[in-house]
Amino acid sequence: MIMFDRIFNILRANLGDIFQEQEEKISKEDWELYEQYQRNKRQEEQKNYEQQFHQSSWQQQQEEKQYYGVLELPYGASFEEIKIAYKRLIKQYHPDRFHNDAEKHKAAVEISQKLNVAFAYFEKKFGQ
Repeated sequence: MIMFDRIFNILRANLGDIFQEQEEKISKEDWELYEQYQRNKRQEEQKNYEQQFHQSSWQQQQEEKQYYGVLELPYGASFEEIKIAYKRLIKQYHPDRFHNDAEKHKAAVEISQKLNVAFAYFEKKFGQ
């Protein structure tokens, strides 16, 4: 019986080392796979972010060009030029000037709304 216990303990110790080595190999392989997965995931997220940034930047630039067009200004005009153009155009197309003609009044309301949106965009952009 004592002999059997000794043999069992020896086998358990030796097999335990084998199992532990196997677990370490598996965990190293799993860890490497996990790290590779994380790297791929980060690269994919970065790629998606760059695409979204590029697309949103392009869309924002197009929107900004449109607002400059509404204010009848060249792209890249200063905020002072924007204020002057806005005041000039809002006086020209103010709906109160066309209260006698319903069709012109409706057009003036639409134009003044576009002018207000464009000017609000530039106020926000320039921090005014």
